[in-house]
Amino acid sequence: MIGRGAALGLALGMLLADGRANSAEPTPASVESQVLAADPAIRQGVLANGLRYQVLSNATPKGAISIRLTVGAGSYDETDDERGLAHFVEHMAFRASASFPEGQLEKTFAPMGVGFGRDHNAATGYRATVYRMDLPDPDQGRMDAAFRWLRDVADGVTFAPAQVDRERGVVLAEKEANNSPQEIVNAAVERFRARGLRSTERDPIGVESVLRTADPARLRGFYDRWYRPDNAMVVVVGDLPAETLEARVKAAFETWAAKGPKPVRAPPGRIDPSQGLDVLSLSEPGVALVVSACRLRPIDPQGPEDVADLRRRALTEIWISVLTQRLNKLRVREGSLLASGVDVSDETGEARTTCIGLTPTGEAWEAALGHVQAELRRFERDGPTDLELELALETQRADLVALVPQAATLDSGYLASEISGRALKGRVWPQARQGVRAFNLATEDLTPADVLTAFQRDWTGAGPFIAATAPAAPAREAVLAAWTRNAMARGLEKYADTKSATWAYARRDKAAPAVSRQARSNPDYVRITFANGTVLNFKQTAYAKGTVELRMMFGQGRRELENQAYLPAVIGSGLFAAGGVGRHSYEELVELFGSTSLDFDFDVGDDAFLISESLVRTNLASQLQLLATYLSDPGFRDTLDSKIPSAIELTYRRAYTDIPEVLGQAIDEAATPGAPGNMPPPARLTGLTSKDFARALRAPITQSPLEVTVVGDISEAAVIEAVGQTFGMLPPRAAVSRARADNIFVRFATPPPPEIHAIHQGPPDKAGVMLVWPLYVAVPARRREEYVLTVLAQIFSDELRQAVRE
Repeated sequence: MIGRGAALGLALGMLLADGRANSAEPTPASVESQVLAADPAIRQGVLANGLRYQVLSNATPKGAISIRLTVGAGSYDETDDERGLAHFVEHMAFRASASFPEGQLEKTFAPMGVGFGRDHNAATGYRATVYRMDLPDPDQGRMDAAFRWLRDVADGVTFAPAQVDRERGVVLAEKEANNSPQEIVNAAVERFRARGLRSTERDPIGVESVLRTADPARLRGFYDRWYRPDNAMVVVVGDLPAETLEARVKAAFETWAAKGPKPVRAPPGRIDPSQGLDVLSLSEPGVALVVSACRLRPIDPQGPEDVADLRRRALTEIWISVLTQRLNKLRVREGSLLASGVDVSDETGEARTTCIGLTPTGEAWEAALGHVQAELRRFERDGPTDLELELALETQRADLVALVPQAATLDSGYLASEISGRALKGRVWPQARQGVRAFNLATEDLTPADVLTAFQRDWTGAGPFIAATAPAAPAREAVLAAWTRNAMARGLEKYADTKSATWAYARRDKAAPAVSRQARSNPDYVRITFANGTVLNFKQTAYAKGTVELRMMFGQGRRELENQAYLPAVIGSGLFAAGGVGRHSYEELVELFGSTSLDFDFDVGDDAFLISESLVRTNLASQLQLLATYLSDPGFRDTLDSKIPSAIELTYRRAYTDIPEVLGQAIDEAATPGAPGNMPPPARLTGLTSKDFARALRAPITQSPLEVTVVGDISEAAVIEAVGQTFGMLPPRAAVSRARADNIFVRFATPPPPEIHAIHQGPPDKAGVMLVWPLYVAVPARRREEYVLTVLAQIFSDELRQAVRE
């Protein structure tokens, strides 16, 4: 059992979170209109009945086949008395169909290694319902069953009254489970700022009055109206020839016939551009204090995906990136701002929404809003600098270039989802190199003025709509007055780029040589040792082209920490990157290495400290340089100390309203009262600072022997050189055990504690039950038993779900 305190380090990662989004923006007429073509390896066509399909032969994973059936109908297409039926129909497709009577679907696929939820699932959105099937291999029986079920989804779903009634309970339970404080707030804010839009009243989960009264006839009516071949698409990607996959699609779906005339879609709602500044103040227990400002404008007409379209989207990505970086710097500089984010969305297809949001430190929302609004006004006036534009462009370009070597080994499931998802938006999956070429063509002459124009158009339309949500939200009048006051304040000086950081540590041209190399088997890898004691484990693989997995292990983890130091170590590991290194702040490291290089995971394990990261092969050398500096000269700066109390308070507020979390905490405390992994009263954590993190972590980080593991598409010589230039050059570290004898780990008393009762602070009409079976202390000799129990637990979970889900 993992102590609930371990969640704190992850939760506090919000202090480093960046706001990101995707969208589109206007394009000068001078940009050449060149339509992007789909990857020529994709075979696509349209059957006589109107069904569109795309198939692609792909060998990763070897033998696997991934299928996506997309029906162009979602909650947006529902009438007022059908709200929730698109999702209900999706559920019924798994309940019973012509070839799979009730109860047979999972019994058919589970023995084939196709797990419900993992390999076999579906999702209903505003505009479409997507059914997903991932097969482990192209076995004839599996393929026959998969296509037979998907054809049943198309026109063979049954709606017997008893089946509908049983599934009704599942749908209502799902709706109830989604009815969290945060979801309640989100829905209210959306209704406030998107008035007049159909989508605000078409959440896919539906409304209870419809779900409780929906009968087979109404479900059948929606199903027959929208589930038709000329409103659907099939995508198949897998380890078979494209012509074989195409033949499968034709054989399964060419006899599918539409029932009745083509339905008429509901017209989109309209944004009233005359709507001006408005404020919503909403109090709801269990949510964070958040202030957001949004503007809405009509969505751009969907045209072909061409270079001009890429330019529009790139411009929006650029201003989002630049403004996000400015807000990140503001968050570090100003103690009143805990977190911030930028979002641009046109997901519903009705409106284009641009939002800026913030979470203040403590209750300092007025100060935080003032700082964010001032930066927003400055950007709206001046736009980005030349340097900011170049850095944002390079980040986008690097992401696309990284796809080029990876393209040959992308996962079939990922490709199937990407191809179908892009097709829904009228876009294609291009060849990786073509994508880079098109991006370069679209952005080669961009200027800061272009970016400013893009932002000014995004930040226009109805609004701004200001929403303040909190357990006790500030008064509407106070928020309105603050926004108005800030809008009239004197503007900031024009933004000036800070002096570029220069790497303050020695860059080594020579690498420490390896002193030993051992080949290991089962699994096959090599173990290399350097003179200073650093160990490198390496295995070359080709199944993910251009990428490597990096893992680092050092120290003895929780076993060497004093009990009272465990939670400071967990929280400190989550904030470790933010402390920078001795000679560089976090912000300088972002400038030198890029923000993604500082996204490595740092975990406190029971037996070791672990750092892990997935990265592009070409970035390995610079990443090892960065990590070697962190592990030899950590900064532990106090940059975020003033914000920790607010982050702790927010973490606890959310934990107290989450029923599984409350139950887990109660069981942990009953099993081992006062254990270091249990979540203590928040007052014990709000006073933590970077000095506490340093006391817990500095010694193992800077003194423990290091073990580096690299697996991926890279040569052994390149890895040895990269490690030899970084970790291999550090001073030797003595292999001294610092394990303690007084560590407290979870142990159930004998007999176990009596029935445990806990009270949550979430919705009063919700409760939960958790059953725990104490087993034994895991040791290597009982590893096989652990695996057996894991399998049995999954079987029991499946059987229990089948028994109680209705």
